[in-house]
Amino acid sequence: MSCCRPRRQQINPKQVALDLGMSIIPVREAMRRLEQDGLVVIRPYVSAEVKELPIDELCENPLIRSRLESLAAELATPLVTDQVFAELVAQIDLQRACLADARFDEFGELNRRFHMTIYDVIKERRLLKLIEQIWDRVPRAASVFTLVPDRADIAFREHILIFDALRERDASRAGTLVRDHKLDARAAAAAALSQSETPQALATA
Repeated sequence: MSCCRPRRQQINPKQVALDLGMSIIPVREAMRRLEQDGLVVIRPYVSAEVKELPIDELCENPLIRSRLESLAAELATPLVTDQVFAELVAQIDLQRACLADARFDEFGELNRRFHMTIYDVIKERRLLKLIEQIWDRVPRAASVFTLVPDRADIAFREHILIFDALRERDASRAGTLVRDHKLDARAAAAAALSQSETPQALATA
């Protein structure tokens, strides 16, 4: 089931269940999934409200992360072990499979895992924690791979370039690639948001 709802519109689960001719239980479960994706805010025993995406934060977030993650990639380059490289290869294979099946939500999760696997080798744990905190502020539904599915294929190819730079122990190149990777994703998301004709959030369950 999918539909478009204006931001801040109230959604009554009981009415949705009635309209669809089904039990309230699967509707409530769908609402919980939408809340986890950052699309709605649930008001217990009352209704759900379509959440307004924080546009300014969505644009600022990757800009900040581009600098922090570039630094993390540079610091990680001499520290990546053979075991970590093997894990990254496995993750790249999973990403390739996701692209083949157009599983873009899963690709987004693998994208984060790929980057955090690289950064996890650094000794600067406060930097790592800061990256995670800023990343967590972006609703999953506002991921660039949700807004611009075609971006996944580009990101995949960029991941391979980053991997190659790590293999060559080229810290400067790895940092530059990660920075550009984030900034390109930011530009793609900003373009998608600016092209939206109406202030609506897409709710899919």
